[in-house]
Amino acid sequence: MAPIRMTASTIKVLEVLMDADGDDDRAVYGLDVVRRSGLGTGTAYPILAKLERIGWAKSHWDDSDTPGARRRYYVLTGEGRAGILEAFAARPNLVARRFAT
Repeated sequence: MAPIRMTASTIKVLEVLMDADGDDDRAVYGLDVVRRSGLGTGTAYPILAKLERIGWAKSHWDDSDTPGARRRYYVLTGEGRAGILEAFAARPNLVARRFAT
């Protein structure tokens, strides 16, 4: 059983992280997760925090000297990718079109 409840919102956040996982620059910053998932900050950020606590994602702060607010970047871990596949294998009724590859 997955250590996180696979709600529609959780799936949207995981889709964004999985989409970014194929890029050369795999990390995606928090506000971009919010924008790309279509979720509010009060929904997306707690999910990202939970994904970090269970070891499915890790994050780091942007260290650049660019002006503006610092960005926190998120990336899936190997454990996270394996957990996603396991969760969807155990619950085939979940929409898993992007996780099957």
